[in-house]
Amino acid sequence: MDLPPACEPPALVVVAGQSNALGYTLGRSDLPPHLQTPVPDAWIWNPLRKGFEPLAPGSNTGAPNNPQAWGPEAQFAWRWRAAHPCAPLYVVKHARGDTGLAADPAARDWSISSRGELFDAASTEVSAAKAALAARGAPVRVSAVLWMQGEKDATDRAKGDAYETNLRAFIARVRARWGDAQTVFEIGRIDDLGDGYPGAGAVRRAQARVAATSEHVTLTDTDAFPRQPSDGLHLTAKAQVALGDGFFEAGRKVAP
Repeated sequence: MDLPPACEPPALVVVAGQSNALGYTLGRSDLPPHLQTPVPDAWIWNPLRKGFEPLAPGSNTGAPNNPQAWGPEAQFAWRWRAAHPCAPLYVVKHARGDTGLAADPAARDWSISSRGELFDAASTEVSAAKAALAARGAPVRVSAVLWMQGEKDATDRAKGDAYETNLRAFIARVRARWGDAQTVFEIGRIDDLGDGYPGAGAVRRAQARVAATSEHVTLTDTDAFPRQPSDGLHLTAKAQVALGDGFFEAGRKVAP
């Protein structure tokens, strides 16, 4: 891959979380017209090929076993490139459905204490992406992390109660290992999920408190975003576009 010329510094953004970061059930047929072609000068890391390729929503924006999925990165990239017309954007996406932030020996999780699980896997990809850019003469810092996660922790009251502590520790480790003290951490707030989610209130309060009391941390409220009628949990295509807009608007207000 030949790196595109830049008249502004390039940016590297990480998208992480669970199914509402991945884009559950969404594919190319769900894309709005402006996202049906690759976003110009936006590049996404391919973990199988170990390289960047043009970001094409609905084609290479999911997980390796579900590449057609797309989430907030599609609209975020489109908005970012419109605001920075001669700077490239690089995206590393590592989102996996049904994954919590609390350590769980019985399931995959994002806990920083769980060795060899999601945080470590994402860290490997971020490091490889940064090394690839540096080798091609375009060293770049992680400017933002887009985080849409918390529904899994909301299914358990104890995990919900621990969410604030776990999230603060996670942000600190993300900045230490992926970015730096100026990396903007953008939280997508989970919905008020109701019955079956005894920890939801605690997760929502934790997300709001962390954003309100931390430097360079933002909160995008998703309560008004439409959910898929089949389960009332997962974001629709329209909602994913709104989440991308929310992340873009929130991030540019606090970016150093």
